[in-house]
Amino acid sequence: MLLSKKIKKAIEFHTEIIKLFFPEKGMADWDHFTRTHFNNMALVINKKITLAVIDNPDLVAHYFVIGKLKLEKDMLNLRSGSVNGFMQYLSKRSEYHVYNWISGKTLQSYWKNGSAKIIKVNALLVFLRVPLNEWDDWILEKPKLQARDEASAIFPFKTHEINHFSFEILKKYYVGNYYLYYQKTDGSDRIIKTPFVLKEHESGQILVHSISEGHRYKGKVMGLRDGCLYINCQNLDFEEMEQYVFNIGLETNPEVLFGVSTTVSVKERLGVALRNILVRQKNKVDDFEKENEIEIPFSKKYKEASEEAIIVNVLKNSPHNIIKTQNCCSLQELAG
Repeated sequence: MLLSKKIKKAIEFHTEIIKLFFPEKGMADWDHFTRTHFNNMALVINKKITLAVIDNPDLVAHYFVIGKLKLEKDMLNLRSGSVNGFMQYLSKRSEYHVYNWISGKTLQSYWKNGSAKIIKVNALLVFLRVPLNEWDDWILEKPKLQARDEASAIFPFKTHEINHFSFEILKKYYVGNYYLYYQKTDGSDRIIKTPFVLKEHESGQILVHSISEGHRYKGKVMGLRDGCLYINCQNLDFEEMEQYVFNIGLETNPEVLFGVSTTVSVKERLGVALRNILVRQKNKVDDFEKENEIEIPFSKKYKEASEEAIIVNVLKNSPHNIIKTQNCCSLQELAG
């Protein structure tokens, strides 16, 4: 995704940023800012983010401004052993030894219409002191740019092609709570069952929330085309995207949806495609999207033909739940 115009303007007119560049002449055009300008911006921004994080450790503990793998790596290197230890490390750093939440290089890329990762955007919202409940509103207000954003690069149709008719279909028949079922990427005889929520945002978009193997995903429905529902999600805990395609045809009473997702295996860090089954939940459950995922072994015995029993049986008897890829090699190596 691109950094929203609203966030850009708020940074450009932020008191600390204005003070940073006020003495200079002719700096109204940000297109002419150099890496040095953005490095100086990053220094100011990172100081403010660190102060905010020290005041509110949950920003780190819940991986809002730092990925899970990055935090674990830093805690290992610092031998801090816990989030509290990491917070103590931050509080003891000097004013001139600033933690690098976001780099000048990354900032410069955003002002050149580069794609923005959600954790970095969150960090900028912390710098701007935007309340957590307003983050979606700031993130989803996208600038009108000539360049295609990350979503349109993945799916070859423009945003306006998700027309009013398609949106009304999605809103009327498909918004709601689902359970997502799939076999684990490591190929073990275990199935993941996790909440998968499609909900309408006041901006008019249909957003997606899910947790998969301990990782939080957030994204949006990209479109309804040729009987298929396209969904694009960002992993909030480490650098990875996940794309879903579900077959829906002309169904107006969706109960079980079949599809595939493309993702990255956690251990090998290789591309993998997974068979997915979505089951619509008829009864409303409070805080459904906060439910934890569960792992179900193929060997689990059921006394009755429940939803879970039926889906587990389907996946257990399917030989094609996972397609794994491998690393690059030469044609000669491939020939054996």
